[in-house]
Amino acid sequence: MFMISKEAMNSLISLRDKMADSRKKSECVVALENMIRAKESHLARAEWSSCCGNICNLVPQLDTELRMLQNILEVLRKGDSNKAAFLLDDYIAFLQKSYSLEPD
Repeated sequence: MFMISKEAMNSLISLRDKMADSRKKSECVVALENMIRAKESHLARAEWSSCCGNICNLVPQLDTELRMLQNILEVLRKGDSNKAAFLLDDYIAFLQKSYSLEPD
């Protein structure tokens, strides 16, 4: 199982809360774009090292996360912040299932 920091999880929850405020749409778009760039970078590194085998199914995990984030961003850009928040809830649930929180 992978690990995720509490800060990363809290930032996702904060992002979900911001989606309810239409004045913060551009801030949410930027945050999602940054997350997507980071996931793309992680995925490229994982694929590059795949010559050694797909360690812990990292590539499919990152690919799934990337597609989920891209979908959230697309929906948010179309102006449906409620659906984007719902999809972000799904993403958070996916992470909670796939990752454990770092210990204190």
